[in-house]
Amino acid sequence: MSPHNLTATAAAASGASAFPIRCKGLLFDMDGTLIDTTPIVERHWKIWCEAHNVPYEKLIATSHGRPSFEIMKEWAPDHLQEEYQTRAYLDKLEGAVANDLDGMFLIPGTKELLKTVPKSQWAVVTSAGYEMAVQRFQQMDLTTPPILVTASHVTRGKPHPEGYMSAAKQLGLDSKDCVVFEDAPAGIRAGLASGAKAVIGMNTGTMPLDHLVEAGAHPIVKSFDELTFSFLPDGWIEINKRVA
Repeated sequence: MSPHNLTATAAAASGASAFPIRCKGLLFDMDGTLIDTTPIVERHWKIWCEAHNVPYEKLIATSHGRPSFEIMKEWAPDHLQEEYQTRAYLDKLEGAVANDLDGMFLIPGTKELLKTVPKSQWAVVTSAGYEMAVQRFQQMDLTTPPILVTASHVTRGKPHPEGYMSAAKQLGLDSKDCVVFEDAPAGIRAGLASGAKAVIGMNTGTMPLDHLVEAGAHPIVKSFDELTFSFLPDGWIEINKRVA
């Protein structure tokens, strides 16, 4: 990486100049942002790749944050495309992942934040199917999102902005008054394309930091513990960097 890119990465990671951020809604990705299931997801994609003679490293490099049906379109063998686009197959694929809890944990600060944010001001936009998403929140003893937009609700997955635009609309908000939290380039690009006021990168280990910077995330934090959220009487939310 060039010195210029290193400087840009460091600046995005610190993000000091980005704060305070004022918004009316918080739009969260799920996997790698609120709940880290990266080891589980990667383990099951590796099994699938080995069974289908697909190069795992190439698939996983672009699959994070994208719905399974779009990954199937890209990587499934031609003679299996029709079967692998069916709801039955995708449910079976996601069911195996959803029942695997080995390696799953909460991103620090998640539970505290979701207990605090008013129900009318947050939503989750995930590339998981609806049943899997609900199951993950139950497994981690988290509040079920008041608005949950999943792969089951969109026709175009991330990096298309459909999911984030739908979530903002369901909250009765304009996308430009919302802040998106994302850990993967596809989701970051979706947030930016939605017109969100800011897309905060979650550097939780899903992808290298420089990939988040290149996708356009700013600022970037490692967890919600690095941030403070003030829910103001006039309906605005103020996000600041926590002072050590």
